[in-house]
This record gives sequence, C-alpha cells and structure tokens, in this order.
Amino acid sequence: MTNYLSITKEAVMQKIFLAFLTFLFVSSISLAELKLKLPAEITGETTTSLINKNIEQNLKLNIPAEVVPPAEMKELVKGMILLGILADVSFPMGGDDGFGHIAGTGFSGHVMANYMIAASWMLSLRAGYISFGTQTTEGGDEFSSYKYEDSYSQIPILLGAYYMIATSSAFKPFVGAALGVFIQNYSYTWTFSYDIGGQTYSDTQEGDASSTGFGVVPAAGFYYLLGSVMLVAAVEYAYIFSELPSEEEDEYTPPLSKMSRIAQEEEETSDKASYISVNLGVAFPLGK
Repeated sequence: MTNYLSITKEAVMQKIFLAFLTFLFVSSISLAELKLKLPAEITGETTTSLINKNIEQNLKLNIPAEVVPPAEMKELVKGMILLGILADVSFPMGGDDGFGHIAGTGFSGHVMANYMIAASWMLSLRAGYISFGTQTTEGGDEFSSYKYEDSYSQIPILLGAYYMIATSSAFKPFVGAALGVFIQNYSYTWTFSYDIGGQTYSDTQEGDASSTGFGVVPAAGFYYLLGSVMLVAAVEYAYIFSELPSEEEDEYTPPLSKMSRIAQEEEETSDKASYISVNLGVAFPLGK
C-alpha cells in the first residue's frame, strides 16, 4: 500500500512538471510571435525593411557639398581643341607724328583654332580683318585749301604660344605672344582747291598700295569656363617690323603751297604700324 501511494505521488509530480514545461514553451512561442508582429502593426515596417534601412544608413557617406565639383566644370587638358571667334577694338599708337596720323580707331573680327599641347601650354592659329578709321587732314590759306584722307586696313595671320596659369576655379589667366604675317592695305584721296584769276579750281588724286610685313603680338588675358562654352578676353600690343605701304607719286604736282605742307607732315610721320587691341570672344571645346 505504501509503495502504491509513492508511485502515484511521483506520477502526479511528473505530470505537473510536464504541464509546467509545456506552459513555458507555449508562452515563449506566443511572446516571440508578438514581438515579430509588433513593428508591422505599430510602425507599418516589416522585418526585411528594417534590415535594409539599417544597411543603407551604415553604408551612406556624408560627403560635404563643396567637395563635389559642379557638373559643368571643365579643365583645360592636353589634347583639347578650341574653335572660336573674336572681336576687338584697336587703338593706333602715335598722334600726328605716328601711325595714328593715317589710321583711326579700328574694329575687327577673327577666327581662331587652339590646341592644348600640355595642361599649361596652348598653341593658337588666328586670322582676321582689321578696318581702321579714316583719318582726315585739312588746311589751306587765302588762295588755296586741301583735304587729305587716309584709309588703312590689315589682314593678320598669327601663330602664338600661351602659358595658362594654373587655378582651381573656372578663371584661367594666360600670357604669351604671337608671330605672324600682316597684309597691309593703304589708300588715300587728295582734294585740292585753289583760286586763279578770280576763279576756283579743284583737283582730286587717289591712290592705293599694299605690302606684306612681319610682326609680333604679346598678349595677356583669361579664359572663363562655362561648361560647353568658354569666354575669352585679352589685351594685346601689335608691332609690325615692316614699313607701311606707299605708292610712288606720278608726275602731276599740285600747287607748291599745298604740297609743301603735305610733304612736311608726311616727313614727320612714322613708317611703322603699332597699336593696342582689346579682344573679347567665345570658344568651343572639341576635346576633353
């Protein structure tokens, strides 16, 4: 009897213990399911989206905006080709005793092709046409008067080399010089009026001449990079080694009083052209 009660008591304890373990196991599973469902029910995010969000935040790099260059920024690099056009205003050097005596303020247009032989060196080939203003000289006395008009123009063909000063911005200054051929064209019109015996007579003489000379053109300026377009501005000084074109006079001699004045003015005039130009233009890069 005692043994039977002992066995029964042990069986009951085992059942209670198994029931307790079962309760703990079921409770653990239910609690785990509750934790997994909580984000979806409260935040609307799934477990997968939470994991992806954590990975994305860990891999994201906080790079300051100023470190990333703008998309339109370009550099002048070796092998780049630039095609462009230029317009300029030219101011002749010298007054009545210089080139300015026969040439007024000039206006011109040019085309250019540049090639970057290195990151800091540019070769430039340029051709253009410069038309200088007509200069007029008038004078006379009681019995006569004269009007002397000079016109001068040029076709420069230049080959230059320019050093590009390195900068970290879109502003690219340069200095350099060009050598070239200058095709010079000169024309004149003389108009004479004089009184003889109470009557007024007039006569007009016209002529023109041309020549080819060599010259040098030092320059300083800058390029400003604007993506696919580049602005260019420069100040140049042109000096031509060759003399100005001239025409031999014919056998006709105007009245002595008029010719003496004109001859004196011509003797004091410089025979070589020089001028300062201010250029402004645009260039288009073809290489990178």
